[in-house]
Amino acid sequence: MPDQEPRSPDSPVGRTTIAIAGVGPQADAWARALRGIDAVEVDRAPNADDDDLLAQLARPEVDAAVFVIDARSATARDLAADIRRVVMTGRHVLISGYATLSSAQLIALDDLAQRRKRVIMFAAAGVADERIAFVRKMAGGAHALWRPRYIRSLHTGAPAGATLDGWAIADICTTLALAGGLPTRVSAVAPRLDDESGATDAVMATLIFEGGALARVDVSLIEPMHRQEVVIACEGRTILLDALDLRRPLQIQAAGGHRGPQRSGKWAETISEHPAGEPVDPTARTAFAFVAAIRAKDPAATNARVLASAALVWETCRQSISRGGEPLSVPSPGPLVHARRPALQLIQ
Repeated sequence: MPDQEPRSPDSPVGRTTIAIAGVGPQADAWARALRGIDAVEVDRAPNADDDDLLAQLARPEVDAAVFVIDARSATARDLAADIRRVVMTGRHVLISGYATLSSAQLIALDDLAQRRKRVIMFAAAGVADERIAFVRKMAGGAHALWRPRYIRSLHTGAPAGATLDGWAIADICTTLALAGGLPTRVSAVAPRLDDESGATDAVMATLIFEGGALARVDVSLIEPMHRQEVVIACEGRTILLDALDLRRPLQIQAAGGHRGPQRSGKWAETISEHPAGEPVDPTARTAFAFVAAIRAKDPAATNARVLASAALVWETCRQSISRGGEPLSVPSPGPLVHARRPALQLIQ
């Protein structure tokens, strides 16, 4: 396929055209979110065969592509190859859905983004979630105000297209962001294995950070009710990120004696960049971050290496499962590279 450079978003036309590859409710949601951004045009590219689809995405008027991955496309397509081919034509790429790539594939995509000066953004890596950025800032570094001693991530439910691998990698990614690095050892168990390849529908993983926090990541596709939360226990306070899909306010419950509003019999303070009860659509949030990154021509917004670290931890967890929960050392992929996130707007 010829390397046709897309029309520049900074051209006199002043429009950014984004093609959405995918069908169904999630693809419709991305179309609505992108159309809500000034000077963005949306072009739908339904799932055709590889050559037809990639030809649509490589048209000169297209600046970027969104791959919406569902259960069918996740198994039918070679996603890493598709992303590479689209980026090689000069386009930026956003991937939404339960995409499961290996750590080696993700590191290769990060290298490609830096060489080609293009953005490859995965929506599953907490893009533009200011609450996670806030906790990292307050709990990380040599002068941290709070030091996490225990991190617990819980994710349950069974939405269409969900895979245990995809959920586990996304939740481990959030845990690594909060812990500030890679664990030295992991162990994991699964209550049921379907076959010798290690397929399962629930997992309990323990992540041990040298000189840092102990983390537990529980993921289950068995329970019918969807629930997602992260609890970070520090000295003297507990931080709760509840309902990550709805962006409820970040809550910090301090130790007894803290002066603050009383909720449910506990002294607590609530930190939020949005008024309590006002949900923020994560699709709209990520769409805005993606468009801002491609207009700035900022390959540093690529978060493939962040997911690569989480994928590496998950691959080690998979090995631990196959060995009956034996603790295993995590090999180092090099320094973590974090996606940029917007600055905090308000603390209430």
